[in-house]
Amino acid sequence: MALVKNTHSKTPIGLPDGSVVPPRGELDVPQWADYRDRQNLAFYVETGVLLVEGDDDSPLLSKDEVLARLKELGITAAGNSKVETLRTKLVQAEADHAAQEEKQKVIDELTALNVEFDAEANLEALQVALAAAKA
Repeated sequence: MALVKNTHSKTPIGLPDGSVVPPRGELDVPQWADYRDRQNLAFYVETGVLLVEGDDDSPLLSKDEVLARLKELGITAAGNSKVETLRTKLVQAEADHAAQEEKQKVIDELTALNVEFDAEANLEALQVALAAAKA
């Protein structure tokens, strides 16, 4: 269940079950999980017209959260991009970041073992060198 608040001063927001969140009002919506991915409601949430509390099952980050996380990863993204595009970019950036961290970990181990290696080699080649050095 989620508490859905309408921040708009004049427009009521209709939900798929026929219930209406009045202007500046709120409504308990037990089936919010079934509705939250609908395009119009997702738009209202992203733009701040609807505020949702208690929607712990939602795996999606807001547009601002995605932009902030991209910035943490050193990626500047246009704020006018679609949130779906930004989420895709974030998934790729996090995967790239994790791979780079893993590569750095292997490089650090090779350095600690005084093994010569090509720093430009891919992760798999470095892992092979590390396995050979440990054997």
